[in-house]
Amino acid sequence: MNLRKLVAGLTFRTNTPAYESGDELTAFVTGYADGAALVRIGDTVLTLSDAPSGLVDTLVRIRVTEFDTADSTGRAELLDVLD
Repeated sequence: MNLRKLVAGLTFRTNTPAYESGDELTAFVTGYADGAALVRIGDTVLTLSDAPSGLVDTLVRIRVTEFDTADSTGRAELLDVLD
């Protein structure tokens, strides 16, 4: 068996995904801090300042507005509540 053929195209996911401004994602609101909703994707945390209260464990669609790759943190705006 050829090991190179076996692992061709194999990639690993990172626990700190990075995003660009304008990226749209679907994710769950995991909590609140200082009145803002938080979305965690792996160890990356996005803050949704415009989200209403009571969205914990709710699936939402968001758009990234700013992102700091060094800290794996950013801000996003709420586009839609899906759940």
